[in-house]
Amino acid sequence: MDVRHLRMALDAARMTIWDTAIHDGTVYNSTVSWQCSGQCLLGLPPGRLTQPFVDFLSYVHPDDRDALATIMQEAVDAGTGYEVEYRVVWDDGSLHWLAAKAHMHCDAHGAPVGTLGVVWDITDRKLAEQASARDREMATVTLRAIGEGVITIDPHGKTEYLNRTAEQLTGWANDEARGQDIAITLHLTSEAGEPIAEHVALRCLRLRQTVAPASDNQLVTRAGRRIAVEESASPIWADNGALLGVVVVFRDVSHERKLTRQLSWNASHDTLTGLINRREFEARIAEALHSAKEEGHVHAMLYMDLDQFKIVNDTCGHAAGDLLLQLLARMLQTQMRDSDVLARLGGDELGVLLPRCAIDQARLIAEGLRQSIRNFRFVWQDRTFELGVSIGMVEVTRHNKSMTELLMAADQACYLAKERGRNRVHVYRESDQRLARRLGEMQWVSRLNEAFEQQYFRLYTQPIVGLGEHGSDHLEVLIRIQPAKGDLILPGAFIPAAERYDMMNAIDRWVIRAVCRHAGESASAPVEYSINLSGTSLADESLHDYIVEQFREFNVAPQHICFEITETAVIANLIKAQEFMARLKALGCRFSLDDFGSGLSSFAYLKALPVDFLKIDGVFIRDIATNSINRAMVKAINEVGHVMGLRTVAEYVEDDATLDVVRDLGVDYAQGYAVGPLRPLAP
Repeated sequence: MDVRHLRMALDAARMTIWDTAIHDGTVYNSTVSWQCSGQCLLGLPPGRLTQPFVDFLSYVHPDDRDALATIMQEAVDAGTGYEVEYRVVWDDGSLHWLAAKAHMHCDAHGAPVGTLGVVWDITDRKLAEQASARDREMATVTLRAIGEGVITIDPHGKTEYLNRTAEQLTGWANDEARGQDIAITLHLTSEAGEPIAEHVALRCLRLRQTVAPASDNQLVTRAGRRIAVEESASPIWADNGALLGVVVVFRDVSHERKLTRQLSWNASHDTLTGLINRREFEARIAEALHSAKEEGHVHAMLYMDLDQFKIVNDTCGHAAGDLLLQLLARMLQTQMRDSDVLARLGGDELGVLLPRCAIDQARLIAEGLRQSIRNFRFVWQDRTFELGVSIGMVEVTRHNKSMTELLMAADQACYLAKERGRNRVHVYRESDQRLARRLGEMQWVSRLNEAFEQQYFRLYTQPIVGLGEHGSDHLEVLIRIQPAKGDLILPGAFIPAAERYDMMNAIDRWVIRAVCRHAGESASAPVEYSINLSGTSLADESLHDYIVEQFREFNVAPQHICFEITETAVIANLIKAQEFMARLKALGCRFSLDDFGSGLSSFAYLKALPVDFLKIDGVFIRDIATNSINRAMVKAINEVGHVMGLRTVAEYVEDDATLDVVRDLGVDYAQGYAVGPLRPLAP
């Protein structure tokens, strides 16, 4: 090859000849000769150039000068060649990377006389390497910082890398885990602790595609601890389409899974007693009815209504009533077979399903339950209470038409058990439905008319107490019936009947007039009274004028009257309710929306109602000190209410623990035995 061809080859490779002459065996005394425009690598103009080594060294980056000189001197001393990379700085300040490779030449006596080699620019490669290193470092830092565990494996299922979260969750250090089977470093089992069919990473390798998250597995850590996890896996592909391995991403879902289980349990259970709720009981009845129709099985259902429970609740407070229900539930469960189902249907009503139980045996079980409750003694502070129970029983056979029919039959049988003296068991017969309807109509129409005529209605008040600097306390007015003989009748007993037989309008007017009379005749400082209005009253177009008449007759300021309405009543009469509320608001009256949160539509129509107060449904308040879900619900309702400029009221605040939570959440008012008991409204 002639010189021209050599020069062309070097230019094509972007190389130049690197030639040095050694003097006195030292590099520093040598001279450097650049050929083939090699000086351009130093940012100098083309042309042949010979320069002292120290002049060349002045172009070398200060941090690389000593290392370069040392490497070259060692090669001279050893009489060998060298390979080296270093940086040079051009006169314009730009930085460039060079690589050099050279061989040593010696004289006849073996003394070094010079080197000959090539030098070329590697700036582009170095910049690419630096960028790649930055990317790798950034990826590593990112993987270490993210909150999910990340593990990579090779195509054979061997562990290659764990990020910091994966190390913390599995208990394996990255160095120790490398080379281990993925099934060892990421040990997964089912939620029940059983081996899984196929590891997510191995399945991904087999299918060569992303495997969606699994949400029912557990991670068994190196120390044997179990953590609920959700994991997924994706393949890692090379540019040429080869499968390099798999990346597994997993996270700790212990809290979410616990919350899901709690929500599922709450959906089917009564949180106070731990018994299944009405919804779940109805599902069990439906299953029993299906087995009766399909397989000919015979079952029995009991509908139980506690006698005297309302007295405990009313005289001692809801805390006493709650404790009574809890104790009764535990006691009754010990009296039944393992297959029997006990449920709380609401309030003081319980349900029992006796699977594969003939009617005669069911009657014996029902009598045993009745006697157990009769023998039960409930002690609260210095008072002892005896209880009874009215039990309606119905047979579940292939001849029953529907679950609704069964529940209605059991309810009617229970009603007849109460009518015939309470504390007894009544087995449903076909004639009971007509009898129960006739007795109900005769009883409540008669008793309500008697209450009007004999003035048996009584008013009680319970304070609604401010928890901050948001306004003065006020009183909710509650109605009862006190017959000449017998126990005080609570509204839960007669209000449904009054609504059914169109007597609520008259009752609401009686309450309004009685409260206005009391407020007008009271010599004490003015008090704000909160009066409950039924749905039928909201639809009564003449009620507004009646209220105004009472204000005038008894000289009552409208600002001292607040009307409570339920969301159910509002939904049924929305347009009329809006008009009615707007007219009374113009006078100065205020409005409170009762039992807020019990319906999913609450927030949807809240903006359309000119209410001043939101009374948060007591079902969320009662166990708020121990139930995180209810606490979150109350917090959300309270915040929405405040955003809308409304005051919030927590109902059923029965103890100090509940009061503390309600206050911490920023609820404006509390109502319940923890802040004030029921008291008769002075005549």
